[in-house]
This record gives sequence, structure tokens and C-alpha cells, in this order.
Amino acid sequence: MQQLHAQPDSVSALSDLERNVDSLLRAGFSAATVYDVRGNELAQVGRFSSNQSPSLPLHSLNNTSLLWDGQFILRTTEGVLDQDGRRIGSITTEKDLPQLTRSFSKIREIGKTGEFMLCAPPGDDGQGMACLLSQLGGVKFQHLPRVVGGVPLPMNYVLEGKSGVITVKDYRQVPVIAAYAPLGAFGLGMVLKLDEEELFRPVTEQLKIIVLYLVGLIIAEILLLYWLVRKLIRSEQEARDAKESAEQFSAELSHKELALRERLKEITCLYEIRQGMGLELSVDNVCQQIFQHLIPAMQFPEIAAAVIELDGRRFTSGNHDQSLTHELQSNISVNGKVCGQLRVFYPEDKPFLILEEQRLIDAIASDLERWLERKQIDEVLRERLKEITCLYEIRRGMGLELSVDNVCQQIFQHLILAMQFPEIATAVIELDGRRFTSGNHGQGLTHELQSKISVNDKVCLECYKQRDAIGFVLRSNISVNGKVCGQLRVFYPEDKPFLVLEEQRLIDAIASDLESWLERKRLEQALVSIAEEHQRLIGQELHDNLGQQIAAIGYQAKALEKKISALGSVDAATVAASIATQAQIAVMQCKQLAQGLLPFELETNGLIATLQEFASRIAVTYKIICDFVCKNEVLINDNNIALNLYRIAQEAVNNAIRHGGAQHLTISLASEEGILRLSICDNGTGFAGVDTKHGSGMGIKIMQHRARQIGATLEFLSRAEGGTEVRLEMRMV
Repeated sequence: MQQLHAQPDSVSALSDLERNVDSLLRAGFSAATVYDVRGNELAQVGRFSSNQSPSLPLHSLNNTSLLWDGQFILRTTEGVLDQDGRRIGSITTEKDLPQLTRSFSKIREIGKTGEFMLCAPPGDDGQGMACLLSQLGGVKFQHLPRVVGGVPLPMNYVLEGKSGVITVKDYRQVPVIAAYAPLGAFGLGMVLKLDEEELFRPVTEQLKIIVLYLVGLIIAEILLLYWLVRKLIRSEQEARDAKESAEQFSAELSHKELALRERLKEITCLYEIRQGMGLELSVDNVCQQIFQHLIPAMQFPEIAAAVIELDGRRFTSGNHDQSLTHELQSNISVNGKVCGQLRVFYPEDKPFLILEEQRLIDAIASDLERWLERKQIDEVLRERLKEITCLYEIRRGMGLELSVDNVCQQIFQHLILAMQFPEIATAVIELDGRRFTSGNHGQGLTHELQSKISVNDKVCLECYKQRDAIGFVLRSNISVNGKVCGQLRVFYPEDKPFLVLEEQRLIDAIASDLESWLERKRLEQALVSIAEEHQRLIGQELHDNLGQQIAAIGYQAKALEKKISALGSVDAATVAASIATQAQIAVMQCKQLAQGLLPFELETNGLIATLQEFASRIAVTYKIICDFVCKNEVLINDNNIALNLYRIAQEAVNNAIRHGGAQHLTISLASEEGILRLSICDNGTGFAGVDTKHGSGMGIKIMQHRARQIGATLEFLSRAEGGTEVRLEMRMV
């Protein structure tokens, strides 16, 4: 149909479509028609029902209705979608329902006024309930109200989810006896009813005869006593026969009512079991729920017992006795393979179970099969969701961490939870001779299979079904720049179930993510190192070469000024003096730039003195207020940490001046309870429109990288009085 949608004149596609539509007849359909997106018929097979009378919509099945044309026919219309979910046509099918037709027709045999009704809930058109009525004269369609004369009809109780037997007036306002029950699976209701007049007519007719005979006897007694006695004896005999006939009819009616009640119990049993089969329940809970509703639905619930066997596990009802050997059973198959049985027992000296109970057991076993298949699919989906969540959390956390130890612990935190058996699984990461282990790793979990496990070695059938086992230890190599530098391994105890192939793929994906993170970390460190080296070279060049050359120019200009003054040229001497002054200023600026790019004071005077000098230099250079505050003595022996703190402060101050237009800055350094705090506050415009969390500029990214490199947290905060605070905190070791 996709090809016909794209190429309407394609003969081969139309031929293939007709051949496929013809195969629907062999599949049990009586007729089928395929239309394109414009409603044009593309292919048809079989003969559709010619009856265009209204039908019963099945609200639980979209675009599906039940109609009558001498028999029940199920008509379904479904849209055909392409791979992108766009509608490219539709298909309409009809299927005969002979078994439902026979059952519907047999209902008429209960009496002349007997009537069986199937109704759908009323729609929005205000026409009431759409109903099919099976009567002695045939089947007809009719819209009926739910309430007549202020009294609800039996079908009203059905559509409310109720079932039972009631004496009431029907839609004709005729007294009837009605049995009603819902068909929850299809959203329909059913009512079986019989007029009270017909039900009690034999008794009424016999009573009339008795009255006539009594009148005759009274008249005959007056005329002739002899004939009166004979008539009286005959009347008594006939009355006795009439009574026996009435009692026999009443017994038959009670038997039919009892049969209806039994069938209603079976329908209610199936409904309650299907309603309670939630995927969140365990197998044990579902089996106990089946026992709860199956036992009361049997003919003799007080002596019945049930057993369910699944994959070697045995579930029994509370009253099960090993001596019960008189049974009915039904196999339970999952994915085409028999995995258990449902068995119901009576004592051997009790009556056999009847055919209807065998059908009930088969239906329950079929429902349990479908639930087990859905449960298995649900468990597989949950496993995949755990793996996806694990990868997402690990990848999200890797973007915020720079410490290898923290990244490894984060991997353990999410990887262990994503395994099939997290309570017994452990993990190890080995990187360049370093070893990182999960918290529950023990020496007893070191068993490793050296040979390939046979695919027939299955354990924990309930968990793994037909999936292949691959070993006690899963591993994946970690490579950086094409060179193996470590391994990620996950362990189970030797006597526990094997890991499955999906977990190997998860571990490979995590190892690949760790490789990417290590490569990115190496590139970031190289970038910072290159930038630091370039700054050092530029600062050294400014200090040693350019600054010295400008200083020499200043000295020469000063000497030139003296010579010109001696010659008496005042104007030329003034120009030479100006050149000497500008050269001196340029030398000072070169020194300031060199000090910013190459902070010599860090190694000689320490971080506090360097930051103090930096604040003074900023105040002089930009003609603003820049204060440095150190509340207590802070001793930092690691030159790398001191250099990174200085560079972060330097970048924050430059950003505040260049991008925020700050006129007042405060650099503060403090250490309290083992926590080092570096803060740079300004009164500028802040970071409006800038994503500081993910770093919109290279400067912010490098600041965040430097902070992660020394194990610190870096925050960009808006101040209530205006401006921005760049706050760094780290634990002192």
C-alpha cells in the first residue's frame, strides 16, 4: 500500500495487494475491502453483508461493531499507516460468528415470550441503548431507554456492572422475570427474560378447570347426588394430576435457574480473575487470586481443591489434600512451550466434574498463559529501562566530574543497580595500575571462567527463560588513543546464575563512555597546560626582551634630551623628554603584564601576597576599587593548587571588568573547619543571558576545569545588592 500510495498506477503492487487480500478468506474472514487514503476501493474479496441496519458498537474495540444478517457478523475498520505513522488507507473486514449465532438462537427455546437481549451503552446521539433482540419470531434491532416510567430496566443494572435475577416490568411495561449480567470484555450487557404470564400460565389454566368442575359439582349435587359423587371423584383425580404437572414444571424451572446461576458464577470468576491480573503482581499472588475465585465457581466449592505447577514451583489452594486424585487439568504454555499445569481436584467418591468446568479451567489457564507472556515482556522492558537509566546517569555525571576516583565510584553506583542481581554483584575498574572497587567487592568473588560456557547450561529459568549464559565474570577493555590501559569487570559468586548477553553490552557501553571521558580529560589537561605554557612564554618574553628593549629606548631618549638641551633646542629637547617618559610608562606596563602572565610571587611569596599584589595592580591599572581580604592565615603548599586558584581569581576579575563593567571588586580568601573559600564579588551587570552552568565562553569553561582539577566546586551567584559573586570551595587535605 505504501508503493500504491506513492505510485497509484503500479500494477505489480496492486496485484500483490489483491493476492494478500485473497488470503484473508483462508484466515477465516468472510469478506474484506482495502481503500486508499481518498476512499477509493483498491481490492475486495468475499461478499459483505447486505443488511445496512444499525449495529452494536463494541466500545472496548475501536471501529468494531456487531451486526445481524441471518447470523452474527463482526465488522472491523482499521486505518493503514506507513512507517512514519501517516494514514495511507484503510481496510474493512467481516467475519461470521456461527457459534455465537447458534447460542443466540437457542435462547428462543425457553418459551414463546422468551427474549434474549444484547445491548451497548447509549451513545451521545440521545437514541438510547442499541440492542439486538432474539425472540421466537426472529432477531431484530431496536433502540431502548435505560429507564421506563421512572423504573430502571434490567439492562440499566448490567451497564452499571451488576448481575443477578429480578422480577420487573420490561420496556413493554409487561411483568417479566429477567436474568442479567455484563460482558465486560466487549462493553456489552445481556438480559434473558420471560413473561410472568407464560411462566405461570399452566397453573392458572388448571385452576380455571378446577373452578369449573367445582361449579358443576355444586349444580350436580342439587340435581343428583349420585352424579355429584362421581364428578367429585373425577375432579379430585384431575386436580391431583394438574398439581403434579405444576410441580414438575416448577422443578424444571428451578433446574434451569440453577444452571444459569452456575454459568453466571463461571462468568463472574473469569471476570474477577482477569480484572485482578496486574503486571505489578508476583506469580504467587496471581496464583492465589486464581484460587480465590476458581474454587467458589466450582459445583462443589466446599470439597474442591486446586494446584498450579509452573517451572518446578508448586502453588496450592488452602484446602488442598494430597489424597485427592480425582481431577481435571489444563496445560499452561508460554511462547509455545508447556511450562506447567492447572489442576482441580474432588475426592474420588464425589461426582465427576462436568464439561462446563473443564472449559472454565481451560479459559483460566489461557488467561494465565497470556499474563505470563506479558509479565515476561514487562520484565525485559524493565531490564532495558534500568540499563538506559544507568547509561544516562553515568554520562550525565561524567560531564560534571574531573576526578577519576569520583567517576569510577559513580559508575559503580549506577552499574551495580542495573545488573540482574545487584545484591550479589560487584565491580572493579583497573586503570594504569590503579584499582577501583565497588563497596561490596570481596576476595571471594574472583572466580573467572577460562572456557566458553555451553549455550545449553541454563540456570534460573524463571529469570532468563531462553537467554544464553556467558560466565561468572564480565569484562571489557578500556583503551585510550588505541592503547589498552585498563579493564572494567563485573563479578557474581561462582554458585550464582550466569550473567546474560545484555549485561555484556551494557558493560561495553560504559567502558566506551569511560574511554571517551578519559580522552576528553586528557585533551582538557593538555589545553590548560598549553595555555599556561604560552602565558609563561609570553610573560617571559615581555619581561626579558621587549621590556629591556623599551627600557633601552628610554635611556637613549633621555641621553638625546641632554644633548639637544646643550645645543639650545628647547622644542626638540621637550619631544625627547616625552619619548623617555612614554618609554618608562611602557616598561612599567610590560612588567605588569608579565607579572599577570607569569606570577613570580607565587613561588617566592605565596598565594596571599600574590593576590594582594594582583588587587593593587588591578586598582592602579583600571582606576577602580579592588580590595583583597584574608580573614585568617591560609597556607597552601601545593604550587599547582595555588596557581589554579590564582588563575581562577584572575579570570573572574577580568570578566567582571570587561563584561560586567564593575567599579568595585573584593577578593576574599578564608579557611574555616578545613574548607578553603575563595570569593570574588563585584558590582557589575552580572551574567545576564549567559549560561554559567554549562559554560558559554572559553574563560568560564577553563575556570570550571581548573576547579574540578583541584577537586573544588565553583558557583556563579547573583548578589541581592547587584553584581555577581564567583565562589570556590574546596576541602583542604
